[in-house]
Amino acid sequence: MNREDDFCHNHFLERNVSGLALLCANVAKKCSADRKQSDAAHALWVEWVQLHSERTAQDNIEAEDESLKKRMAEFLAGVPPLMMRDG
Repeated sequence: MNREDDFCHNHFLERNVSGLALLCANVAKKCSADRKQSDAAHALWVEWVQLHSERTAQDNIEAEDESLKKRMAEFLAGVPPLMMRDG
């Protein structure tokens, strides 16, 4: 990661995991996203949906959320901002 990516990564880490999941969903459904970006965004979003629909082990959900949040932030730091907009 270069300095700009590092700044973006930290910016995304300041957001909550639900907001990052929404941005990933937006990237996943963009027609202009390349297949690799779209697939990665979709996989992160699906992981978030599954994690929050199961909510069986409340102790682990915070640790898993933090891990997922870091991976989402790293992914989104490399995505053009236009790709994250809904619509």
